[in-house]
Amino acid sequence: MQLGELVFYGYLARNHADPTRYAAAVRGTNGFAEWVIDADFFLRDAPSSPGAKVEEGFWSVYDTMTLVGLDGAQIGVKAADGIASAVGAATVTICGHSLGSAVATYLSFDVAKLVGANASACLFASPRTGDLAWTTAYAATVTTCRLLNYILDVVPYVPLDAPPAFQYSTLASAEIILPSAAQAEVRFDIVCDHNVICYCAMIDYADTKARASAQDAASWRCIVGPPAFSLNRELTLAIATAAEALGGARDDVVRLVDASARAKGGHV
Repeated sequence: MQLGELVFYGYLARNHADPTRYAAAVRGTNGFAEWVIDADFFLRDAPSSPGAKVEEGFWSVYDTMTLVGLDGAQIGVKAADGIASAVGAATVTICGHSLGSAVATYLSFDVAKLVGANASACLFASPRTGDLAWTTAYAATVTTCRLLNYILDVVPYVPLDAPPAFQYSTLASAEIILPSAAQAEVRFDIVCDHNVICYCAMIDYADTKARASAQDAASWRCIVGPPAFSLNRELTLAIATAAEALGGARDDVVRLVDASARAKGGHV
């Protein structure tokens, strides 16, 4: 993005079969997995939640967002009130992956403040979006949220929780995908472990495979197939076991994956 340039960042869609249901999808950023672990993250006050703090960079993206109708006219002042106005008494599920998941977290919070339980969130591979006060406020406001993070994806572990300078917290609703329980084997690689198609295949391999298109060809090169014996799988299971054993010290997963990737000739 360039300063002042208008960028398309997602869309609001209405369900044709059930007009009382909407979905808002927020896209991520190409290359996000590569630069995020080396970035500097700073906290700032959360405008919509006094006393809480959010990540400055992610918030700066969200804070510029507005909803524009198909006729080109802006709806509402900000994205959240625009969506609330558009959906009315209907329900809306706000979705995102990677950076889009972070932005969708802020968006679902503000929409829920306007429409209550009619707003929910479905998030994948989300970096941490704020401090403990923020995640506590989020849990109290967005009553239905599902966040799925793969245990070997480094992005959900950043920004690192390193008090006193950085105090970040993961959303309380986060669920961890383990390779031992996943429906697909994913090649051990920092990009593959963060890929949204890989996430979908791990959750439901058959359905994801049935929906595969030419656009997803690069992603499918990351997916070995249904779980089966291989050196990749044995390595993945071993590293996942070590990551689970870290418990409350899971920030060290970033270092663990880095060391493991270097040992197999790659890098993080």
